[in-house]
Amino acid sequence: MNLKETTYWASDLLPGEPTTTTRRVVQGFPEFTVAEVNIGGPGDPDDPTAPVETVAMTLDAARIEPGLVTEDGADLRVEFVTVTTRHSRAAADLVTAAATMIAQDPHQRSPQPGLLLPDLGWHVDESMTAKHGLLIPPFLWEDGVPHVHEVDFGGRHGGGTSQDWTHPGRMTVVAQLVMLTDGEYSAATSQGLGVVQQQLLDAGTDLNDVWR
Repeated sequence: MNLKETTYWASDLLPGEPTTTTRRVVQGFPEFTVAEVNIGGPGDPDDPTAPVETVAMTLDAARIEPGLVTEDGADLRVEFVTVTTRHSRAAADLVTAAATMIAQDPHQRSPQPGLLLPDLGWHVDESMTAKHGLLIPPFLWEDGVPHVHEVDFGGRHGGGTSQDWTHPGRMTVVAQLVMLTDGEYSAATSQGLGVVQQQLLDAGTDLNDVWR
C-alpha cells in the first residue's frame, strides 16, 4: 500500500478522525508518518471525567523490510500502534522511536510479538518510567489483528471472473507497542513474557500510563 491507502486503512481502524504528522527521532534518522487520535476527557460525552488517551499508529513503517513471510509465502510487513494516557505527544513519539529502532536492523530486531526494545522511551523522554518497549498482538480490536493482503495477479488489468495468482503478494499487519518499567522488563527477560504478562494482569496495571 502507498501512504494514501495506508492512511485510509488507519482512518477506518482508529477511534476517530486522525491527525497526521511526520516525525523523526533526531536529525539524520528516517522520518515516519504517524496518525493519532485523542479520545476521552472533557470532550467525551460518555465519560467527560475519563483521562485523555492518545492512540497513535505508523503509516509507512511497512516500508521496512524485515524478511518475514506468511505461511502462504506472502511478504509480511508491519505497522505499529500504541496507546498512552494523559501524555498526548508520547504515543506518536513512541511508535516513531520503535519504527526507527527496528529499521536500524530489522533482521536482528524482527518486528514480531515478543520483541523487546530496551530503553526505547529514553529516546522520547528521559523521565519516562515505563521506558522499555514490547511488541504484542494488538488487543485494541475485537476482530483480531488488522491486516491487508495485497496480491499480484496475471493479466494487465486482471479482468474477467478468474484470477491467475502469480505471486503470494504482501500482507501488512499491525503490532501493538506497550511499555514496561525496569522491574517489568527485568521479569520479562529473566522469567519470560508469560510470567510478566500474568503479573501485569494480576496487578491491574494500566499499560497505557508510561509514567506509572
